Amino acid sequence: MKPTRAVIPLAGLASRLYPATKVIPKALLPVPGRDGSLRPAVDWIVREALASGVEEVVLIVSPRDGELIRSYFDEAPVAMLEGAARKRINDAWNELKPISQHLRYVYQLEPVGFGDAVLQCREVIGSEPFVLLLGDHLYKSSSPVPCVRQVLDMGTQFGKGVLGVTRRDESEIGQYGVVGVRLLPNQSSVFELTDMREKPSVSEARASLRIPGSQENKYICLFGIYLLPGHFMKYLQAAREQERGELDLSEALRCWIYTDGGFAYEVEGDFFDIGTPKNYCDTVDRFPQ
Repeated sequence: MKPTRAVIPLAGLASRLYPATKVIPKALLPVPGRDGSLRPAVDWIVREALASGVEEVVLIVSPRDGELIRSYFDEAPVAMLEGAARKRINDAWNELKPISQHLRYVYQLEPVGFGDAVLQCREVIGSEPFVLLLGDHLYKSSSPVPCVRQVLDMGTQFGKGVLGVTRRDESEIGQYGVVGVRLLPNQSSVFELTDMREKPSVSEARASLRIPGSQENKYICLFGIYLLPGHFMKYLQAAREQERGELDLSEALRCWIYTDGGFAYEVEGDFFDIGTPKNYCDTVDRFPQ
């Protein structure tokens, strides 16, 4: 399973970052990098996707924020600058400009959930597999291979959908989606998926989501990279028909796991969340290191 498209939902209200997000979309919050540059969060995520081999990145945006995000990628700098400043800005623009050729924009007119945002691009995706990335997660690999590419390589190897995962302590599982797994012979970082629960209670996790054979007080949690088949959209559509209001991804993920089956891959690396003020400050501090 080798996708040519990545999907990044960016249309949420970002209420936990208000009032900053009254004037700047969460996707455009600046994050410094190890190369000394200062780029919006969405720039880092798009670069990760393209470096991992996808050909097109679909940005799901709101009517308000979409034009600001478009202008970042599409608008050339002013031409009246002189000297060293002009060279710096033009060099940065010449590096950024080719990225816009790989972007497509889809609008979510109302902020009614992460799952609903993904559903807006069902016609773009069609029957092709795609990789879904979170709009508020930046990824940093601890190997020479980008985090997204690691998950895509597993999809190529196994020919099925793959969820990137990481281990977290029991005290943290109320913040994550947690998956149930079955061990595979001769594999230490790839598992067969059996279940998925969004932010489960400790008692629920202990009852059905323990890592088989492990004595550790840890669980396998979602990393924020989802390699999914195109027909995943039918599970989302079925969930949409049953749910009023906000639609998350969890019910569709469970249907996909129960019906199709897939794999979990323990990513070599870490992700950095910018979804709350504390997490954003931690990301600004730790992502460049």
